[in-house]
Amino acid sequence: MKWTILNVSIPVHNLKKSKTFYEMLLGKNEESNELYQSIFADEENVFFGNKGFGLRLYKPVPDLNISKHIQSRRSFVSILVDNMDNIRLNLDKNKIKHIYKDTTIKTILVQEPSLNVVQFVENVNGFDDEVNGWNMGLSWGIHHMNLESMDVRGSINFFCNLVGMIEGKWLAPVKKGDFSIDPSELAILPLSNNNRGLHIIKPDEGFGWRNNFAHNPSIGGHPAFTIKNISNLKVKLDKKNILYSDAKVYAMPGFHQIYLYDINANMLEVNQAV
Repeated sequence: MKWTILNVSIPVHNLKKSKTFYEMLLGKNEESNELYQSIFADEENVFFGNKGFGLRLYKPVPDLNISKHIQSRRSFVSILVDNMDNIRLNLDKNKIKHIYKDTTIKTILVQEPSLNVVQFVENVNGFDDEVNGWNMGLSWGIHHMNLESMDVRGSINFFCNLVGMIEGKWLAPVKKGDFSIDPSELAILPLSNNNRGLHIIKPDEGFGWRNNFAHNPSIGGHPAFTIKNISNLKVKLDKKNILYSDAKVYAMPGFHQIYLYDINANMLEVNQAV
């Protein structure tokens, strides 16, 4: 099955203030054509990227005000796929409840075994390498989405056997940080040979402490954005007294990583290829 990350959706309290924060991280977005944005038309959104690829900030509504819908209190990922019918058939066969919509674009909302909300979106325009969540012709891209899972192998079974993805092997640097790469605790569904794709991790309460981080990236899940100049971003964060953990190259070969919270306490990773 062919797939890619369409976008990540991050819940926020105040769209205007959050937009300003993410402009500091990623820069202002001058182009944002429609296409896949239409599947979120009934929600309050701010998009970064192009044609729905990239980042979406959204404002959740009280659960009692909605019906026949699920919403995530955490950041979640939308995945563009080339065969929605097979996914739906497998979910039905395994009696996994989901929300299927067939309007101009087919979508499925489902919770995988660790209850992370995942959205699948049918590819309607061909997998165009010129426009995607990794490289949109802008100064940033989505490197991966990290999902917390209490049952990593159960989550991998869902994505591989029901969705059709293929598991890869975690590539660690020579000077790896203090964390496990046992596939029962950390697994990857890759889109490239540099750990880009979906990361599935078992929460590790000592992860931050052992690695001398102020943040624990194994808990709660997080999106990871690749930018061109992480040093400039660190200067901006220092000026604003925003706490971040400078992990340097410790988990992925050739990637300098930092972690921080946005103004809504959402965990974020920002990295740079070095």
